[in-house]
Amino acid sequence: MSTDIDFIHSKVDLSPLAGKTVLVTGATGFFGQHIAKALTGKCNLVLAGRNNYFVSLRREYDYIIHLAPVPIEPVIECAKQNMATVLYASSGAVYGGVKQSVRETDETWPKTDYGREKLRSEFMLKESKLDYKICRLFTFCGTGMRDYFAITQFVNAAKNDKSLVLYNHGNAIRSYMYIADAVVWMLTIMLKGYGIYNVGSERQTTIKELAKAVSEHRMPRAKIVEDGREFHENAPYYVPNCDKAHNLNLWQWHDLEYGIREMINE
Repeated sequence: MSTDIDFIHSKVDLSPLAGKTVLVTGATGFFGQHIAKALTGKCNLVLAGRNNYFVSLRREYDYIIHLAPVPIEPVIECAKQNMATVLYASSGAVYGGVKQSVRETDETWPKTDYGREKLRSEFMLKESKLDYKICRLFTFCGTGMRDYFAITQFVNAAKNDKSLVLYNHGNAIRSYMYIADAVVWMLTIMLKGYGIYNVGSERQTTIKELAKAVSEHRMPRAKIVEDGREFHENAPYYVPNCDKAHNLNLWQWHDLEYGIREMINE
């Protein structure tokens, strides 16, 4: 983790946050933990989890990083007290199922309740007249992820000498950004960006290729098996176009192999 923090600090200048008060909601989640560690000692940091979420919104802040999976209205009301800048963690799910990489200007047509709620919150934030930055997050890898993603299921199975199970023949296409890169992107967007940004890797891989990559990190290699049942995939292709972020000199510095290795060794 210290290596990740050093990397983040080498890529983003956090000096504008000195003396500022920053609230991070969802601070115990995957992104929250990493962002909190990156900001520690760089600002007056307030971390909000389930136990103190609403209490934390009674204070005034210069910046609010809203990661918690809850409605955005209380955050907007809090931000208006001091006209705080709000960084909102939205999702690529707002685009719905598409067949090519998507840009921020592309049509949004979410197909899930999750995606619809993210888009609704985006709309509320746009209408708030606050200084806002929206990060549409795609797919990620790194330590501290919860076990309901394909990559975490594969890694945990491999670490426990179990088979890696593929559904729908592993044909779904994803792209994986390492968490330290993602934190650099989000903090840079908060400080230098405007509007909406896709945040994720542009290097696509199938779930089958992902399983093979995880399997090869174990000796003997973990077995890969297919589950014959098929189900509807809301997003068979889920890859962003990140040209707008590249204009802020944001890139993918760590590849998928690095992320898998870190997760395997966690």
